[in-house]
Amino acid sequence: MSMNTLTKKVEDVNGLVKEVQKLFSPKHYLELIEIAVFIIIAVIVLKIITVIIRKAGQRREVDPSLLKFFIRISWIAGIVIVIMHVLSMLNFSGAGLIAIFSAAAAALALALKDNLTDLAGGIIILFTKPFRTGDFIEFGDHKGYVEKIDLMHTSLRTYDDTNVIIPNRCLTTTEVNNYTKNPEVRVQLFVPISYEEDIERVKKVLYNVCYSIDNVIDNEKFSPKVRLERFGESSVDLAVRVWTNFSNYWQVYYGLTEGIKKEFENHDIVIPYNQLDVHIDKEAVVK
Repeated sequence: MSMNTLTKKVEDVNGLVKEVQKLFSPKHYLELIEIAVFIIIAVIVLKIITVIIRKAGQRREVDPSLLKFFIRISWIAGIVIVIMHVLSMLNFSGAGLIAIFSAAAAALALALKDNLTDLAGGIIILFTKPFRTGDFIEFGDHKGYVEKIDLMHTSLRTYDDTNVIIPNRCLTTTEVNNYTKNPEVRVQLFVPISYEEDIERVKKVLYNVCYSIDNVIDNEKFSPKVRLERFGESSVDLAVRVWTNFSNYWQVYYGLTEGIKKEFENHDIVIPYNQLDVHIDKEAVVK
């Protein structure tokens, strides 16, 4: 920045300060009263506009978080208009205001870089709607209901009533699973069995457990599945997959887990522990 430009900005700011000092002289009292009346009327009008926006959004069943966003934007826009009009009533020089606002904006943008990314993420979520308030989502290690979508972060309420606050920039750059999008959800368990077990016998037991659980869907599109998933170090892992309605997810999950444990005990099917086999070379020991 050149010296002349810097000097010009300082003069603009000094001129703005002098204008503010003049306001409090006796001859400007009437103008201050007019400004106060204008501000009061403007606040009343903004509140009326807020009520209209809220009622219109509720009639159209707009997402509560998106409706809150529109109300905030309306307030910010209204306040900016009021401030600009008040400054014009006071005959302020626009150059001084621009100098102050530009300097403040640059400082804020540098200090709040991550916050601006969260803000952009909040706007993306509200308008693209990958999930809405009330949806049940999974993000990383967290599963819960979306309680609130703010401009900066999203609040989840988990099943143990923990309130998890996630920055919006994380939700827009990482995979999010929305269980509420589809009425049917998959319940999946991995069941380890010993390498010595008869796989077909174990699969038959697991199928019987699946069909015995209430609210498990069984039709052409969704039916219980038991498949050999992988070979582990100490076990063979079977994948048990069933489908149910979203509202019954946890009831089916816990019923399936407990049912498998009980039936394995009844049929003497062992769930192996992690183990390490050590083989000793006798000839090497003798030498």
